[in-house]
Amino acid sequence: MILSADPSTFRSWWRRSKYPPYGLRKVEAISGGKIVQPEHLDRYREEILGIYVNDPLGRSEIGQAISRIVQGDPPYVKSFKKFESRIRELRDRNSLKVVVGGPGAWQLQDRDWIDSLLIGEAEESLEEAVKGKGVIHGRRAEHFVAIRAPSGLAEVEVNRGSRRIPENVILEEMRIQSSAHGRVNLITSDILSYGDESEVTDLLIKARKFGEVTFSNIGSVTAMNFDLEKIRTALNLNENHWISPVLNSVQGSCLYSLDSEVLKLLNRNYIYPMVYVEEERTREFLQYKAVVIPLPQTENYYKVLYEAWKHDRVIVKLPFSFVVDYVLKKAVETRGKNLRELRSSSLIKYIFMAGFYNLFQFVK
Repeated sequence: MILSADPSTFRSWWRRSKYPPYGLRKVEAISGGKIVQPEHLDRYREEILGIYVNDPLGRSEIGQAISRIVQGDPPYVKSFKKFESRIRELRDRNSLKVVVGGPGAWQLQDRDWIDSLLIGEAEESLEEAVKGKGVIHGRRAEHFVAIRAPSGLAEVEVNRGSRRIPENVILEEMRIQSSAHGRVNLITSDILSYGDESEVTDLLIKARKFGEVTFSNIGSVTAMNFDLEKIRTALNLNENHWISPVLNSVQGSCLYSLDSEVLKLLNRNYIYPMVYVEEERTREFLQYKAVVIPLPQTENYYKVLYEAWKHDRVIVKLPFSFVVDYVLKKAVETRGKNLRELRSSSLIKYIFMAGFYNLFQFVK
């Protein structure tokens, strides 16, 4: 069995990596298959091809928000649609059986080039999907295996819903990711749902032995009932060493909609979260240390987005933040037209124009 993904998912459309995504690494470990770069798939004939998809048609909350901003498909959706056209051709020409799975597999139930579509968890159901046809709903995973090689963002899954990943699997993945990245990123819907305060603290202390530690998500409700000073101490957080997990208000949704008071508690412990908020509530969050990302609602969106960026850039500190600043300033002036027309060639133009703009501002 060979395994792949569209080029944007394989390398991450926003942050290029020499390693494939974590989900693909998980399927590799479960199946014993071979990961193949998408541009090399034409070399294989009469194989089972497993394809990993994240948000292929942009139907996630964030995908829909990006679509509204650019008034079209997000970059990774364009990548996938081009990729599926190629797979349809390869499937017939090279006699491939195509099995598709991943978080976004549910979006592809009408695709005629897919022989078997696995919706849900793969651990207990991948063999059924490989041997079968049509839509297969994955059973709840009971057995977990460690990845065999590093993934792009140093991820280590620590729990899945109410199920805790076995400690030996966690430690082995920490070892593998640390060897490549010098750090680990703990993946969970809410780090505080891993266990009680002592169990969460113990996990973080063990993780620190493998380098720098981050975690993907934290819940606002659980945060209010947790002594966050224990996290601060375990990770040695301070004003020069902070973390920025996504702050969730409702499990399964990244949109934060509860009282912003929880941000005060997080900030006191040097947790500066990434917060997705409704456009009209953006300004009330700008008084906190957080990466605030407004989701579009009105024609005033680009102005709000630029205000949020001016707040966020103090925390994000991108090496070419002046380019982002210039592009978003232009988005206000053009009501987003420049974003909708942004291509690699126009991005180069923006880099030059932003450089001159930045120089002019400095001289002035």
